[in-house]
Amino acid sequence: MSYRTQVVIGALLISLLVRTALPAYEPPVPAPRPFQYDTDTFSFANETVWNYVNGSVQSESSRPSAQKRDYTRRCFVVTRAAVQFWKFARFDPKAAPLPRDQWAARIREVTERSVWLPALPGEERTVFPGYANLREISAVDPALFQANIGFGWPVYFRAGNMPIVAPVYRETEAHLNDEIFRDLQLNDPTIVWLYNFPSLNINHVVVVIAGKREGEEFYYRVYDPNYSTGPKRLNYDAATRTFSYQPTFYFKGGTVNARAIYRGVLQ
Repeated sequence: MSYRTQVVIGALLISLLVRTALPAYEPPVPAPRPFQYDTDTFSFANETVWNYVNGSVQSESSRPSAQKRDYTRRCFVVTRAAVQFWKFARFDPKAAPLPRDQWAARIREVTERSVWLPALPGEERTVFPGYANLREISAVDPALFQANIGFGWPVYFRAGNMPIVAPVYRETEAHLNDEIFRDLQLNDPTIVWLYNFPSLNINHVVVVIAGKREGEEFYYRVYDPNYSTGPKRLNYDAATRTFSYQPTFYFKGGTVNARAIYRGVLQ
């Protein structure tokens, strides 16, 4: 048996195991409010390890020396944490702020709760006094949040990473699009892994936060953790049953595979 045949068989077996192990999709409980980019995202951005310019890797010498990369490999972490704060935290701008060490403890309290759990009612949420929202409080001390929302290295060992080698079917993408659009009507964002395998010209995670349909086209606004200046655009074409992502500094733009993650232990 050739090596290529072994790889194909292995990928198919992984795909079968994943499909068998994952629970059926269930619509979430309607959330009290939608995820808002201006208030529910972090003030800082995840940084890339490589020096990208218009979607291509450039030499380090072309990067201005002032542009240091101190917070890298955290796209999974930042997107997950933003949704965790949306689900499990509450802000009280009229109360006095806490000391820095108490902030850290409360940040960890929020991010140690599994992101796929239902949103908590207001009285059960972790309170952050002195600030109106996540964007405002994370701008005061970005390093404190970066140090406490989670490490980057554990995401390489997620069980939900295995499907990257499995074939992506158009039917699967169509089902995912239906779920994303349906969940948005319930005010629920979807954390989506965008990748192309084996090229890996994109291997990134975003949060789908809003969308509209025009005929066969779906236009989604997403929180891209590599940016802190505004939402980006993810489209879905129902005719071809494909997702496409806009050009960014790290991706030239075009068709991507999409997969919902953090819906359970195996995702």
